[in-house]
Amino acid sequence: MPQEELQAPAAFAEINKRAESQPALVKKVGAIIVFDITKDGKVQQSWTIDGKQGKIYEGKPKEGTTAQVTITVDDNDFIQLSTGKANAPALFAKGKLKVKGNVMLAQKLSTLFKEQSKL
Repeated sequence: MPQEELQAPAAFAEINKRAESQPALVKKVGAIIVFDITKDGKVQQSWTIDGKQGKIYEGKPKEGTTAQVTITVDDNDFIQLSTGKANAPALFAKGKLKVKGNVMLAQKLSTLFKEQSKL
């Protein structure tokens, strides 16, 4: 059975376009944050937001860097989050978003997503 197509790559592509034109926006995050995107409870894809370098890329952090926060979220919930239709604290409270590491750093992502939801 073919895997369902993930929607997250399209959302990350949009966020990345903005990041490339406004690296300062990503640097505001100031931390290395990994998103593990899941489908049916299994991690399908990972993305790294490198707030130190001002870059976003597919995969785990590059060698020599370590994530300070790992966020695990379902593909559909990530889309809701990135478009502003859901907020992270509500998803977290429902157990739909898991955070490993420094939760306070994860809150800095709201600057990226607020910009994204204006699209």
